[in-house]
Amino acid sequence: MDFTAPKAFVDLLPEEAKAHAQWLFLGSACIASIIVLMIVVALFRLMIGRDKKAKAEKPLTEDLREYPDLKSSSGDKQLRVEGVPCRLRLVIVAPAGNASEVDLDELPEMLDKIVLGLGDIYKYDKPRVKEWPAQVSYKGFASMFHSNMKTGAEEGEQTRWVLVAGRMKVGKQQYMLGVAVQTIKPNTIGQRTVDSHEWPSVLRVRVKE
Repeated sequence: MDFTAPKAFVDLLPEEAKAHAQWLFLGSACIASIIVLMIVVALFRLMIGRDKKAKAEKPLTEDLREYPDLKSSSGDKQLRVEGVPCRLRLVIVAPAGNASEVDLDELPEMLDKIVLGLGDIYKYDKPRVKEWPAQVSYKGFASMFHSNMKTGAEEGEQTRWVLVAGRMKVGKQQYMLGVAVQTIKPNTIGQRTVDSHEWPSVLRVRVKE
């Protein structure tokens, strides 16, 4: 074999091993290369994992001040929040606990289960719809929802925005639901956190006369 191990490497070996210096050097070089390759692969996977995680963690903040006004007509049905006429502008839905992902195509039917006629309002107003990661506590979800909705109004100030969030029960399945509705005139309703049976006491749909 023409290859000769570097003298610096040979000098480090005991006398009895110097006769095999070239093989020992090649073996050491192979082991070192494998270790370096393993480190590179680990770093690559770490970077890919972080990239996927960054893509999965979408920002939750919603600036309602940037929403354009809707036309004044609301069809033949009118949504009211605690008796005040309003329009449905944003719907946030999330699985509860270990429940499967939400089928957004079924959202109108799901909304009708908690407030009769809300599915029709959803179809007419065409609000923005977003799905959040699974949540465990409806109160925790509501707190997160309220804190991420930017209306520009301080607590107690009048605003055209009303935020309602809580638990939604559809058959045996439970989900988390948050809605932002916009009233015609400013009000002080602010935020509401509801359990599954309390939605009809806050939101109602009336047929226009």
